[in-house]
Amino acid sequence: MPANLPRATVDEDSRRKRNVRVHVMQERLARLVDDASRQWDAVAGLSLDDRLERAHRSRAQLAQDGPAIVESAVRVARMPRKFVERELLSALLLLDALPQFAQAIRPRQLPATSGTTVLEWLPYGVVLGLHSANSPIWVPAVVCMSALVAGNGFVSRPSRRVAGTTDLVLRSLARAWPDGAVSVAHCDLEGVRGLLTAPGIDAIVAHASTATCKQHLATLAAGYGAGTVLRPYIPEASGNDVLMVLQGAELDRAADAIALGAFANAGQLCFSAKRILVDEMLWDALRPALAGAVERIVIGDPGDPATDLARETHGDQSVAEAAFAEALAAGGELIVGRPPDPAAPALTIPRLVLLPRERLTGLQMWRTEIFAPIRGVALVRGIDDAIGLAGDTPFGIGVSVFGGSRADHDRIRASLRVARVLINESPLYQDPHLVVGGIRDSGYGGARPKIEQLVYARRVHTA
Repeated sequence: MPANLPRATVDEDSRRKRNVRVHVMQERLARLVDDASRQWDAVAGLSLDDRLERAHRSRAQLAQDGPAIVESAVRVARMPRKFVERELLSALLLLDALPQFAQAIRPRQLPATSGTTVLEWLPYGVVLGLHSANSPIWVPAVVCMSALVAGNGFVSRPSRRVAGTTDLVLRSLARAWPDGAVSVAHCDLEGVRGLLTAPGIDAIVAHASTATCKQHLATLAAGYGAGTVLRPYIPEASGNDVLMVLQGAELDRAADAIALGAFANAGQLCFSAKRILVDEMLWDALRPALAGAVERIVIGDPGDPATDLARETHGDQSVAEAAFAEALAAGGELIVGRPPDPAAPALTIPRLVLLPRERLTGLQMWRTEIFAPIRGVALVRGIDDAIGLAGDTPFGIGVSVFGGSRADHDRIRASLRVARVLINESPLYQDPHLVVGGIRDSGYGGARPKIEQLVYARRVHTA
């Protein structure tokens, strides 16, 4: 472009080119959604048993393609091999469990004052999956296969950072299904906004931060005001989960669970332990065990099977670094790790801070989701204090509890608004039946399997 062009002309020309790019992208996305909408009948027309048989074949194909998928995640996404293999195993276990989940959507007869009434479950149509970068295998597999077994078509928008890995996953799963059952939309944020309100999208599952999910809802609200047809929006959003260590806990086991549950995948999991509550009477004994467990975390090359945290960093670290600095300035004591250091960014070094009780609830590290391996510990005075602090949050994914009595566990279940409660178990407990979900600022449906959320109910009465 000539250097002597007026600035206004340059800006106008740039805007025109951008508008053309956006227009072309929106046209392509509209065609993709239109094709998916026309082709999803091929899935809906299959019986539930046929869909489950195809899911079984998808499982076999995913297992066969697994090594290549793992290599892609390690090489491109730079995720530790150990974590990626766990992701793949979780996806395979989910596919093993789908036949049991599917029993919930089989037709059944209901009581009727006369004649017969049957409850049926029908697919919405085309499901849009918006996937996050921290789970390139498990999340797309869960949403895609739940949508297909429920009888829907599926359009995926993977995170651009891990798109190559997610593409491999979806290509593997789609081989057992009719052509057009699965589509992938590669687009920028403008494209995502267009997909949210696109004609032909009938339901949306979004894995994203709470802030991003609320932006999606704002886009949908504006679309509804302009005439967009209503569609379910199912968010899987941020978490700020508590892990409690109470009287009677096995301290070595609790320490290992904290190290894994807080720092796996560099702390970038919605259901990881982000707030650690420890009975003050246990702290002197737990502290060395906890420090040792965290210091045993291996930082290295993501391709090394021994690596727990990769040396590479991902995402914006500014929030984590600011929260870390704030906690230390407020009187927090660094238990494990090093003080702030530009040469050792937050996402590569596990850091554990004993937070000051008198300033606890005002700290970012306590109130917000810190998506980095930086965690805060607070000391509590018994079960009432622990429950009060644990419930002081708008988020609601889960709580892990080590120690305590059965009465304590019952009180925790009765008092905390969360979708998962784990007793003497790591927050990363791997079981497809322990569904990840949330309420309030973490989501809508709680711990309901996705397949149940991707169908609507119809009742048919015959006199």
